[in-house]
Amino acid sequence: MAPRNIVFFGESGHGKSSVINMVLGYDKAATSSSAMGCTFKSTPYSYRVSGDDFVLWDTAGLNEGDQGTAPDMKAVASLYALLKKLEGGVSLLVFCIRAPRINDAAHKNWQLFQEIICQKRVPIVMAVTHLENEDSMDDWWTQNEIRFLDYGMKPCKKSGSGVACLTATKGKLRRDGRYTFQDEYEESQDKIRQLIVDNRLDTPWRVKPVEWFQTVYDKTIKTDCWGNKIEEIKEAKQVPGQGIFDLASRWDISREEAQRLADIIEGH
Repeated sequence: MAPRNIVFFGESGHGKSSVINMVLGYDKAATSSSAMGCTFKSTPYSYRVSGDDFVLWDTAGLNEGDQGTAPDMKAVASLYALLKKLEGGVSLLVFCIRAPRINDAAHKNWQLFQEIICQKRVPIVMAVTHLENEDSMDDWWTQNEIRFLDYGMKPCKKSGSGVACLTATKGKLRRDGRYTFQDEYEESQDKIRQLIVDNRLDTPWRVKPVEWFQTVYDKTIKTDCWGNKIEEIKEAKQVPGQGIFDLASRWDISREEAQRLADIIEGH
């Protein structure tokens, strides 16, 4: 069986690479504290558990763009291109978000990839990071779940809540040879691994290109003075497709703005 693709996405600095390292059990994915992130390149990491092979994909940070509310479309285009090219399909989306921050760009990214690009055919779960100072990491989700539901961000679940509340850092090394947050880290490691195993698709779904535009043909028939057909002319033009209307509706933007964003996503 081909390895199952698990795609991690979210903003830079929200812990995607750290969570991947936690799943792997060693530091492999490069981490960065830079708000700009490292690259638009998506990087795969192989992982095997209970006889199953996975590929964990670390992706470009979907930060807010220059407008402050819409995601950076270059990063969105990079992730969209990755999802389309995965011949083995996608088994799970893992949305990484740093507590307590939730913004308009986060919920737009969630909608775009779950509802428009993956058509609700791929389960999406949430990894909430930076909870090392909470008395109870899991209680954080109980207290804040309603905020995410108000944004329409409802994690999928086969079991549990579909959310892993995590500490993705071990903290400083203490004199006794253990790290400050080692207990919380090890608990988090078990949770994120179980979240992946419990919620990934048994049969991956192959992402299809979004119908951002469709081609229509205008037909013009020329006739002579007696009404006899002498020529038929067909002209092709691009008009907004279902993806444009979905984007405009879900993001509450104009069709023209949605069309401009779709052009960027498709690399036009």
